[in-house]
Amino acid sequence: MLYTYVSEDEDKDPVGPNSPLDLFSRAAVEVGLIRVGDPLDQNLVEYAKLIVHMCAAIGDNYLQPERPEETVGDRIRGDLQAR
Repeated sequence: MLYTYVSEDEDKDPVGPNSPLDLFSRAAVEVGLIRVGDPLDQNLVEYAKLIVHMCAAIGDNYLQPERPEETVGDRIRGDLQAR
């Protein structure tokens, strides 16, 4: 199962893939959409980005304790912004 994307301070101690596209690829492999090493189809990238925005919209209802000017949704979008 895909690891949990959580750490006390991701900026000081990052875990997992360095790129959201790597994370999306691992998820696609896990559910059998692609094989290890296969590139992500642009449709899958767009789908993953839509899921990120849907999850972030839920997080917009919650402020980050360490940064009250940002919501949890802002953090999700920032961490998983696929380029």
